[in-house]
Amino acid sequence: MKMSQKLTLGFGVSLLAVALAHGADAARAKAVTDGSVWTPPGITLQPLGKAQGYDLGKQTAAFLGRDEIVFADAKGMTLYTTDLDRQGKPMCAAECAEKWKAFAPPAGFKPAGAWNQIKRDDGAMQLTLAGKPLYTYVEDVDPGSVHGNSPAKTGSRRIDGAGRVVGGGNRGGGVKAAPDVPLPKEWHTANAFPVGGIETPTGIQVREVPDATAVVLVNHEGRTLYTFNGSAKKAPGDGSWKPAAAPQFAKKIGAFDFVIRGDGIRQWTYKGQALYTYEYDNASGDAYGIGRDANFDVAAVERYFMPGGVRVQHTPGQGKVLATAEGMTLYRRDGHILQSGGGRSLRRGNPARPAVGRDIGTNPHCSDECLTVWKPFLAAADAQPQGFWDIAARADGRRQWVYQGYAMWTYAGDKKPGDMNGNDDFQYAFADTPNMASDAPKPTYDFGTWMDGAPAMYWVIATP
Repeated sequence: MKMSQKLTLGFGVSLLAVALAHGADAARAKAVTDGSVWTPPGITLQPLGKAQGYDLGKQTAAFLGRDEIVFADAKGMTLYTTDLDRQGKPMCAAECAEKWKAFAPPAGFKPAGAWNQIKRDDGAMQLTLAGKPLYTYVEDVDPGSVHGNSPAKTGSRRIDGAGRVVGGGNRGGGVKAAPDVPLPKEWHTANAFPVGGIETPTGIQVREVPDATAVVLVNHEGRTLYTFNGSAKKAPGDGSWKPAAAPQFAKKIGAFDFVIRGDGIRQWTYKGQALYTYEYDNASGDAYGIGRDANFDVAAVERYFMPGGVRVQHTPGQGKVLATAEGMTLYRRDGHILQSGGGRSLRRGNPARPAVGRDIGTNPHCSDECLTVWKPFLAAADAQPQGFWDIAARADGRRQWVYQGYAMWTYAGDKKPGDMNGNDDFQYAFADTPNMASDAPKPTYDFGTWMDGAPAMYWVIATP
């Protein structure tokens, strides 16, 4: 016997108009819509390893590091390059091509930036990245797979994309997964992050900053750097912007140089623009300077794609959240194990676990009454998967936007832009014999993963 209970916490609050995105936020969102060339339409981004979130234990409930992100096809399958190719000419054919498939350009592809296409000897077109032909691997079955090694086996026992039972027992309870089959030395994943080919001076790094929806430059403390489009020798007037100081014996390196300001400070510049930190960015990953001054923007190396009709807006207490163009908060339906911990209502207390989002899909598994107030955030008929955004076909035939594995929703209880009244609305499911789930032929609770504790499903704000 199973009993369920719905608990609604009062963490959703009505926000004032000051919580809306600043004009610069909207302008940046427009700049990274369908024109983004880091990931052209039909090319997605997928984190590798545990960052897919198959492991539902305490560690992934609190933090998921994305140390490596690859370019992938529209289904999330990893793209590869090979040293077998010479001067951009595809050489993988015959027996090689039986497992390594030439990746054709997505429908409607237009060369831009590092992305191009080449004609193979058999007459077929193949997509290239920085002049290197791209491939998929036939044994990859789940997003984030590398050379047939699915990240599904890093977590609880579950069924992978090929229908095999993989994983390490109850929530990874000490059972070691089979070792990975090594990627042949002449083959490489097509990495988006870490970003290669960028020389940086000591004390400056390239790091993913989700709140900035970009990969940006940060200083030695991990604080976001911003570019100033005015005179490099003239300091901004309000005192909130601090020059990124270069050491006494700094030298030009790559796109980095320095200027000596009127106050004597040596200041780093990037591509000719002076670099600053923002006083109210208190921690690594903050990007509160966006929109504070029209002359400043994050020092972006690459920007993430954002669909038309989506923007990032600032909220008190929760930081940056995703919203519709009208400012209505976007939500995701998520899954959680009660005993796993985590910081649900805290800022960024709900790390995105794409595997869990894909398990839940577009069916929120709630009552008919629930479906009258939660509405799918729909994609246009001609929209394509791109970057961290995917599109799911709903049972009713409509197309729903999916962000980092999670279907996106709006909440009818939000009456004005900035409201987050649906945040942390969750339901528990208790079973008389919770440990039985580990050996059940199907999941006890429909997360796609066997649970050994009391699971919950909840609605949570979608963060970048």
